[in-house]
Amino acid sequence: MDPPVSRIGWNNDQNHKIDDKIMQTRREIEKAKNIMKENVQKIMERQQNLDELVERAQRLEAASDEYVKCAVRIQRKAHWRHYAVQYSMIGATAICTVLGLVWTFV
Repeated sequence: MDPPVSRIGWNNDQNHKIDDKIMQTRREIEKAKNIMKENVQKIMERQQNLDELVERAQRLEAASDEYVKCAVRIQRKAHWRHYAVQYSMIGATAICTVLGLVWTFV
């Protein structure tokens, strides 16, 4: 701790009790200042952590939006393939039926 600016706190026999109380108060004030500095530092660290979390959440949200778009495209593609295969099977069955009927009557 820095030496006091005033004569308070210096060893002097007249006001020894008062000086002790003042020095004790100064120590308590110094402790309180240190605690407040630590609290401010912790608040700043927490704010930084919150900013990082917000940034991560935004990236995750963007990634999830892209995932949904991709999933919808894949689902549509699979849906149309299903219809294509289904109509191909119906067409092949119709052709076989027609060929079978033609073969039977010829």
